[in-house]
Amino acid sequence: MERNEYPRVTDIIGKQTLEEMRSIPIEVLANAAVRGSKVHEYCTAWLNKHWIPEIEPEYEPWFNAFTGWAQDNVVECLHSSQRLYDDVKRFTGEFDFIAVLKDGTTALCDIKTSSVKSKSWPVQLAAYKHLCELNGYQFDKICNIHLKKSYSKKPTGHDSQSLPVVVDALVYEYEDVSQYWDIFASALTCYDYFHTKEKL
Repeated sequence: MERNEYPRVTDIIGKQTLEEMRSIPIEVLANAAVRGSKVHEYCTAWLNKHWIPEIEPEYEPWFNAFTGWAQDNVVECLHSSQRLYDDVKRFTGEFDFIAVLKDGTTALCDIKTSSVKSKSWPVQLAAYKHLCELNGYQFDKICNIHLKKSYSKKPTGHDSQSLPVVVDALVYEYEDVSQYWDIFASALTCYDYFHTKEKL
């Protein structure tokens, strides 16, 4: 099996979170996916001090929330958007970034832009931690940076259309993800069985 055929971390976890997604309208999921990709692209470019074209207005609140958090907490981005591989377990994943923080630690961070926190997030981070350690990337801690949309007041009816979007940067830090790695490893075993890498 070639590396370009390895399943991605998000594909493996996605099989387990289908029920969570079924309750969300397709158009909402599609918009969220586009927003997530755009925001990740802008945030990664900013971390790496790349030139950023004019940001589309609908994504500015998420971008501003991230850069506000980063200016307060990040000293230097060491690595970003690195695709890594495990050639024994045969899966791949791409983490968001590893940065030196102002508290003197180095953190593996994953950006999230969904409206609610998901049980899959620490499982995903556990898989990224495994891949990073396997490939020689070092850090002291791991966390999610949740760019969560809120409002200045609770929206009701058509009022929500006129309210400005407010996005907060919430940080979820995980001290021990060993139990979440066990969950991912189980999901990978199921994925391999039902989507066999080798023909039976």
